[in-house]
Amino acid sequence: MTRVVSLKTALCLLSLVALGLVAAGSAGAVTISSWTGPKGTVPQDVTAEGNCPGSVITITGSGFINDGGVTSVTIGGVSADAIVVGTDSTLFARVGPGAQTGSVTVTTKAGSATSPTQAVVLPCQSAGVAGEKPAVDSLVPKSAKAGAKVKINGIGFVGTKTVTLNGSNVPYAIPSDNVMWIRVPTGTKAGAAAIEITNTLGSVKATLTVK
Repeated sequence: MTRVVSLKTALCLLSLVALGLVAAGSAGAVTISSWTGPKGTVPQDVTAEGNCPGSVITITGSGFINDGGVTSVTIGGVSADAIVVGTDSTLFARVGPGAQTGSVTVTTKAGSATSPTQAVVLPCQSAGVAGEKPAVDSLVPKSAKAGAKVKINGIGFVGTKTVTLNGSNVPYAIPSDNVMWIRVPTGTKAGAAAIEITNTLGSVKATLTVK
């Protein structure tokens, strides 16, 4: 069941800071102007609550207070398992268990609004201590456009500390020790791009062709 928690509780629960005071806003139907994902990921990449904490997203719009109050937030087809209304134009929600790639919807007592930008739900990063140095067997696909997801098959992915593409950190998700997903950052130049995966026992490099 979705929990609408207090601002004080949310600071501990979601590790959010400086949410600000609840401010008055203009009355009217609820709207969503945009939403962003966790810091360090491309905005639409999130993970669902489950084996690791679900991502907390920030939703901006209007009517979160003055449209009768938020009654639910759904992300990827399931209810967020924690909601924090910061102001009439800002709220925070954590991706619930079982979420799949899909829309973000905010519902109030007076109506609902859906963001045109979908949340792309990636597998949870496996936590744990590295058991061996990482190794890469294959990339699927071997060539991809900027913004695309790439599956990396190999071993030793649990305990990963960083994943870089041409020296810059990239968002990644690890459902098991031998599978990793990354997303090629938008703006990546075409050509050969070096992927480097590092854990406490070492690192491995692979080459992706960016179209």
